[in-house]
Amino acid sequence: MFGAKAVAKIRDVQIQDSITLTNTKEFLRQCFMKPYIIGNILGKKAAAQQTNDIIGFIEQNIPNNFGIYYREPSNLAISFKSCRQATPLIKAAIHKELNEGLLTKFAAAIGVQSDQSHMLSQRLKVMTGDTLKYLQREQQDIHEWMKQAMLLNANRESYDDWREKFSLSRIYPNLVSMHAIRGLFQQSFSYLVAGEMAAHMMPILQSVFFALVVSMIFIVFPMGLLPGGYNILKTWILLIIWVSSWPVFFTIIHCLGMISLSSKSGAFGSDYGLNMLSQASFAEMILYSYATF
Repeated sequence: MFGAKAVAKIRDVQIQDSITLTNTKEFLRQCFMKPYIIGNILGKKAAAQQTNDIIGFIEQNIPNNFGIYYREPSNLAISFKSCRQATPLIKAAIHKELNEGLLTKFAAAIGVQSDQSHMLSQRLKVMTGDTLKYLQREQQDIHEWMKQAMLLNANRESYDDWREKFSLSRIYPNLVSMHAIRGLFQQSFSYLVAGEMAAHMMPILQSVFFALVVSMIFIVFPMGLLPGGYNILKTWILLIIWVSSWPVFFTIIHCLGMISLSSKSGAFGSDYGLNMLSQASFAEMILYSYATF
């Protein structure tokens, strides 16, 4: 469940540093959106839309005659750089962004705490590894998913900035505030999961409670009135607590959830990962499928 929640929360991840965000938006607009999404150079539009690694795609398909005005993080000096020159700079900036506190903030958002960054990274990998394994065979690292999510959100924000230049409204106004999108997501999706889980679990719980009541009335209480009945009643209560807190049951539930997740996400194909086409709804569908198996 934590792994599925982490996958769904990845779509909230945004670049924190303003200079890095500005450079990345300009880079994606000039070196990715214009040549491939809009221009369809060499017929690469479909491949660009479906890529699970935007930086890797640009590195393999450097567009000629395209460049950006790059702002230096140290002294804010502006200089023109071609896409070939800007790609390693943006890649390094994204890597730095991941390593400087973003992983900690992301972990805190899904309820994971640790004082040591390497331990936190290890815990996130363990939690999300099995979930990501079913989504994309070659993209199982939480860092890669977070990097891709940051680039996709920067690309969408860049597109909105472009629209505002022509006096058009923003399509994704929630991207302006990371906290706003996180709050909206939590508010809308928590009610959805709670309602669906109640609809699936209430009929089962009714049968379980009815069986417990029948057992209490016809077995436990009559035996509790016999000599030594207090020990029988005490054993019954301890048995219920022990079974309810037995870790094996949670393991079985987790296994059933992953089997259900595997079958439902398999319809999308083995190469289905986080890209421009899947970002809007795929992560939410995964959490929905897992939480309501």
